[in-house]
Amino acid sequence: MSSTTEVQARPTDSDLRARRRRAITSAWAGFAVDSYSIYVASTALLPAMVYFQSNLSPSQLSVFVGMTFAATLIGRPIGALLFGHFADRIGRRKVGSVTIYGFGTISLLIALLPGAEVVGPTLATTLLIGLRFIEGIFLGGEYTAATPMALEYAPPGRRGFTGALIQCSASGGPFFVAVLTTIVLLFAPNAGLHSPYVQWGWRIPFLIGALLSWGVAWFLRRRVEDSDVYKETARSKSPLRDMLKGSSGRAFLQSYLIMTGVFFAVNMLGSVMPQLLLSNEGYTASDLAHTQLINAWPGMATYLFYGWLSDRIGRKRALYIAASTTVLLTPVTLTLMGSGTVHSWLGLTALASLTNVFIVGSLGVLPAYINERFATAVRSSGWGVAYSTAVVIPAFFSYYQLWLAHLVPFHYTAGILAAFGGLIILAAVSAGPETRGVDLNTVGERAGATA
Repeated sequence: MSSTTEVQARPTDSDLRARRRRAITSAWAGFAVDSYSIYVASTALLPAMVYFQSNLSPSQLSVFVGMTFAATLIGRPIGALLFGHFADRIGRRKVGSVTIYGFGTISLLIALLPGAEVVGPTLATTLLIGLRFIEGIFLGGEYTAATPMALEYAPPGRRGFTGALIQCSASGGPFFVAVLTTIVLLFAPNAGLHSPYVQWGWRIPFLIGALLSWGVAWFLRRRVEDSDVYKETARSKSPLRDMLKGSSGRAFLQSYLIMTGVFFAVNMLGSVMPQLLLSNEGYTASDLAHTQLINAWPGMATYLFYGWLSDRIGRKRALYIAASTTVLLTPVTLTLMGSGTVHSWLGLTALASLTNVFIVGSLGVLPAYINERFATAVRSSGWGVAYSTAVVIPAFFSYYQLWLAHLVPFHYTAGILAAFGGLIILAAVSAGPETRGVDLNTVGERAGATA
């Protein structure tokens, strides 16, 4: 009798492990193409911005790039509010696949855009920014679904590392963009408005992004199941309303503040840092792509280290360490990059990699920490809405930089904003509980909502 039970248990355990692997793999891949889609503009499209707007000064180019980046970030809260509701109501898997198909299609449309010479700079710019905004809606939706599902599968003692593993694909996306941009620049040089790269080369990374997105969406739709934690939980009729009640509402406010701080710092890394690097004399678009190739690896290692650390010393302690490095060290590296005092590619790349390490550590902990703050019935809404609505205030970073430039030299502004973000993280983390080891089935009793 005992032996029969054991024989029957083995396939069940094996099936659970297989389901867990597929869920975590799809979450990693989903966020990788999500990150790819966000940062393709600041790496592959940045050298070709003249295609949409010509004769821009460095400060005007900074604002234009910032607007392109911000349009995507501003669309994310709408996607989180819309798709987070449905991820809690009808399932993480269905919503995740729909959103990934969605932003893959928008990538294709961006690749087909006409330039200023064809339709004029106003329409060309409007089409680009408009599509990036719509893409942001789908990107915000993707993050509400895949990460909660993967963490619901993860063993409690490895939830921090699992969240970090998913989050580290945020560096994998830019890395692949950099690889493609480097390859394209080899056969499509960038030398002004009518050069091959500006006319058609930049389109290739967008086309490949579309194909990758569709492939991940297909895998998620066909090979992944919702977690047992989700299946066994009663549905909330209004996840957003319930998520904002009581202790869950306080968890949302704390999570929102943490993520606001994170995005102040991350925007300096993802959008401003490439501009600081390109402002150095002799540093080219090819040099930027090569730097990004190197830069991805220490970033991914940092995510994993802090996720692992949070499983051992607690989420809050790990966040305190990570945010402190953002406050104390990031201003130094960003200021040196923009000062014009470092001239070698190796030196600038080292500064870029250090900046990555000093900024992304918090994001290695936060997938687990924030998801552990919400009940299953509202977890997608809580995680997705807190993550995505927090992008709004930091999204206007280019304007904050212009304001700060009245007080200090422009190349100091990125470091100031990154440090400000780190301070917000420290303050917000101190206001919440430790969550390491919580039972996701019962977390609603201390930080969730009423289903």
